[in-house]
Amino acid sequence: MTFAGGMMVATSLPALAVTATSTEPTASVYAPVVDVLAPKVQELEVGDGVIAADVAVDEFTAVAAPPPIASSVAGFGTVEIQRTDAIVWPVTNPGRISDGFGPRSAPCAGCSTFHKGVDFIPGVGTPVMSIADGVVVTATENGGGLGVNVEVQHNIDGELLTSSYSHMQFGSLEVATGDRVTAGQQLGKIGSTGQSTGPHLHLEMYGSDGARFDGMAWLSARLG
Repeated sequence: MTFAGGMMVATSLPALAVTATSTEPTASVYAPVVDVLAPKVQELEVGDGVIAADVAVDEFTAVAAPPPIASSVAGFGTVEIQRTDAIVWPVTNPGRISDGFGPRSAPCAGCSTFHKGVDFIPGVGTPVMSIADGVVVTATENGGGLGVNVEVQHNIDGELLTSSYSHMQFGSLEVATGDRVTAGQQLGKIGSTGQSTGPHLHLEMYGSDGARFDGMAWLSARLG
């Protein structure tokens, strides 16, 4: 009977109840386990024949960035134009031109006998792009004989240059006066507005003195 009673207690009570009267301290099953890492110190053995060598330190000279050019833009006051070296063609097919820079026979009544720009004819609707980074100083659909016209000022090699894009389509302007543009950014599309005999881009370029020069030769010298 005593054995049977003991078995009843052992099988009917939970294990915690049986061991609750133990006088030996035990770790709680709920206590967090602390994992102590003891990394081994790494050692490097160097042979007697190895000779330590000094490592040369390269010298460098800090060069300040060239200062921007300050220019006046109507309605915006003075703006700073950062120097840029990125130059691109104003159209994707610059090999097709209808008229170059210089003396010519006037192609229409009222047209000049000295062409102040170069006429690109890549096709009506072709995007017209800024040749370099700069600031838009003119963006108008009422450019008189120039029709829809955009002018951008650039700081190239520390000199202020202006590129003028004329005869673009009505409603095609992508920029406004005062905008900063990057090389290759679209300004408008090829059209035939103003004093024009057909769809083309009339590109003029000039420096701070206002004297026009051959934009085709200038671009070809830099872009090939």
